[in-house]
Amino acid sequence: MFVGGMVPTELTEPLDPHRLAMRGTQAPRPHCVALQGRVGESTACRIYDRRPSVCREVTPAWEFGTPNPQCDKARMAYGLEPLTPEDWFDPSGSNTPPLSQNA
Repeated sequence: MFVGGMVPTELTEPLDPHRLAMRGTQAPRPHCVALQGRVGESTACRIYDRRPSVCREVTPAWEFGTPNPQCDKARMAYGLEPLTPEDWFDPSGSNTPPLSQNA
């Protein structure tokens, strides 16, 4: 069964009577249950195509030319430096969304 047709129910927990959150995101040191890998080395969302709207709305800082304080805060919580415009590059030179060099 899926919540809203997207997120697998078993990966969620009640936030309040009307909302759900991804398991692990309400912990003192949040770590989403769907995040695989090691933060600071290599990570990926194992439900990326079905990720919740809150995840869809948060873009990495400077990915599209704008800062993102929420991204910076999440990175700093894990001892990582905030991303800067210099962290992004377009390997094809075709003005496609850039790739992070150290995300």
